[in-house]
Amino acid sequence: MNIGAMGTASGLDINTMVDKIVAAERAPKEERINQRRDQANVELSAYGRLKGALDGMKSLMAEFRQDKALSARTASSDNQDMVSVRASHEAQPGRYTVEVKQLATAHKIASLAVDDKVALGAGKMTLSVGGQSFDVSIDSNESKLLDVVRQINRHPDNQGVLASVIQDSNGARLVLTSDKTGEHNPLKVMVDAAPGSPLQQFAFDSSQPASPMLEMQAAADAKVLIDGLAEVSSETNTLKDAIPGLDMDLKQLSAESEKPQAVIEVGYDRDRAGAQIERFVNAYNQFYDTAMELGKFDPGTQDKGPLVGDSMLRSSIQQLRNAFSTPLEDGPASIQTLSELGITTSMSGHLEIDYDKLDKQLNRNFADVGEFFGSRKGFSRRIEDLLHAYTGATGSISNREKSINEQVLKLNTEERDLDRRMESVYQRTHDQFAAMDHAMGQMQSQLGSMMSMMPQM
Repeated sequence: MNIGAMGTASGLDINTMVDKIVAAERAPKEERINQRRDQANVELSAYGRLKGALDGMKSLMAEFRQDKALSARTASSDNQDMVSVRASHEAQPGRYTVEVKQLATAHKIASLAVDDKVALGAGKMTLSVGGQSFDVSIDSNESKLLDVVRQINRHPDNQGVLASVIQDSNGARLVLTSDKTGEHNPLKVMVDAAPGSPLQQFAFDSSQPASPMLEMQAAADAKVLIDGLAEVSSETNTLKDAIPGLDMDLKQLSAESEKPQAVIEVGYDRDRAGAQIERFVNAYNQFYDTAMELGKFDPGTQDKGPLVGDSMLRSSIQQLRNAFSTPLEDGPASIQTLSELGITTSMSGHLEIDYDKLDKQLNRNFADVGEFFGSRKGFSRRIEDLLHAYTGATGSISNREKSINEQVLKLNTEERDLDRRMESVYQRTHDQFAAMDHAMGQMQSQLGSMMSMMPQM
């Protein structure tokens, strides 16, 4: 801040003196504000780290519950060229044989050869597939074969008819193909045009043997024989739940395969379940390491974490430990707590796994492991709800962050108020020095006058 120049009468550098006076008054107040704000920002960062560690565990628990990650199944086919398989957690372990008797196909029809450079004339074509139809109006000025193809493909109500042109030695042919497989999705074409119009040759109705267009491929369902007994059909080449929880993608007919059957095996995915349990243990240990770092205190060096002594930090650790050791009320009889899975708390406070015990549970009670973690009132839901009380929008950490942010806003207001007060102090102090300088100037002037009036000695 610079209001005036050096004092003319006193010879003092008023601006420099005032700056030093104001700085001396401002410094302790500004330092207190900065210290409090720095501390608030350190705490915000610390709570952010704590929240992130807890959220990581919370997300994992939601994944366990929603995706049934600990109830996964393995599924294999010994003839991938014929059938590939996928299993959900609902599939029951077992061994099945599959024969593919028929693949699902889409209906395809073709016209007789026409001259694609000749206009076909005006008219209306009504095309339908699987019960859904749309009308294509053909203008005589845009009625060549490619014009008809474009109007069919670009029609806004086209729900599954692909038009194309094939050229052969006899000329061009209109080819119509359904984009849906299955016998319930046949193509039908009705033509409304003048008698004898070339458009009439594009009519087709599978129930009318005299239809002008030719059937190139019938609309057919897929058909498979399971275990030599049950014949199952499907509109598509993906069979869903013919065997509950199992999806089969059909690729090749048994008659075309070197092996007439595909052997499908479904089992428990114990490796994946074990890996998911390791993910949970690692997520907790990561949280625990973060919590210990944030709340640490070294009496020797006086080194301390930003949340040392924080009651919420201690509470989160203790509540999780209680949740780990408290039996589930409605859990499976074979597994009530983590310790029955071989998961216990070590002397260091981390979770550790007894793999022999875990493997025994996965081998003997796999379904119970999935139920323990994934049921409606299971372990995952318990931990998820507990952590939500800390990390949710109205949770403890969120409320603490909100309170700290409010403190920062107040400190920012205090800083602005301090700026305004210091401006007033600067102005007032500068005015006082300026008045003093002016008074000294007047005194010097009066003294000069008095000296000039005195007789020369």
